[in-house]
Amino acid sequence: MNIHEIAKQANVSIATVSRVLNNKPNISPKTYKKVMDVLRETGYSPNAIARGLKHNSMNMIGIVVDDIRNLYRAHVIYHLEDLLSRQGYTTIVFNACTKGETLFSLLSQHQFDSLIFVGSSLSTQDVSHFIASSCSQKPVLMFNGYVGLPNVISVICDEARGMQMMADHIYRTGKRRFLYVNYGQNLASQRKLSGFRGKLSELNLEFSDSHVFEAPSDDFEGGCKAGQAIIDSGIPFDAVLCSLDLPAMGVIQVLRQYGYSIPADVSVSGFDNLIYGKLTPPFLTSVDGKIQELADIAVEKLVAALAGEEVSHEPYSISPSLYLGGTT
Repeated sequence: MNIHEIAKQANVSIATVSRVLNNKPNISPKTYKKVMDVLRETGYSPNAIARGLKHNSMNMIGIVVDDIRNLYRAHVIYHLEDLLSRQGYTTIVFNACTKGETLFSLLSQHQFDSLIFVGSSLSTQDVSHFIASSCSQKPVLMFNGYVGLPNVISVICDEARGMQMMADHIYRTGKRRFLYVNYGQNLASQRKLSGFRGKLSELNLEFSDSHVFEAPSDDFEGGCKAGQAIIDSGIPFDAVLCSLDLPAMGVIQVLRQYGYSIPADVSVSGFDNLIYGKLTPPFLTSVDGKIQELADIAVEKLVAALAGEEVSHEPYSISPSLYLGGTT
């Protein structure tokens, strides 16, 4: 419970709550009673809120996500909120894709102890500028992203390593003609493709730009379109590695329509190990980015920084693992 929630429940302004807490004059008995009733009902100490106002801390953290509909992002937010709540922090989630140019002004209107930016797609110059100009005196967390500022903590899944592990696994099953389905140009996408290219070079397998197919969206339909482009290209293949799970499911759908057996004729893999890949057998082979483990580390580092402890601002990276389903 914080001053914003107190004001909302009492149906008064934040300034009014502040005046009540600090025993300021010109408050009607009715308004004073409304605020105090809410405080009593919630069991929250007025002194705790007053201390927060005095020390410029409300135990409140803002979480910014590019698109909350993305299941990977939703899982990340769930774990972050749960862990932060256990530490006594209230969180507010901002869905960047619906806020547009108003996002940064909205963030500036709140008294956050810290901000968390979820996803490498938010590792942008605009975000970096906002942090430098508006949040330079408080710790900021980039979850699977990176901004090179002294107050920013970064925790990252080593996607390049994950793709190397997947390519190596599929190679060991006897596949040799690899294609790749990419989505987007953010840092995570770049790391995945870089790791994939590096492993194929190490294995001395033929690979060129013509073997990379771009999914127009990060969903099933985007994968279907990429799968159709693969068929139309006429390039021989026996393995398709996808940068995300949902496009991988779309690719599988199209390949089956053209008579390919998965995995006998073609191995297909995804990335993130989401529940989508386990809705129907055979389950999708995928790279597991260890969301829970990364969230544990992220919150541990952020809470330590908020407590004034020295925290390294070098990016912290964890290695993913493989989920071996029935598509490879």
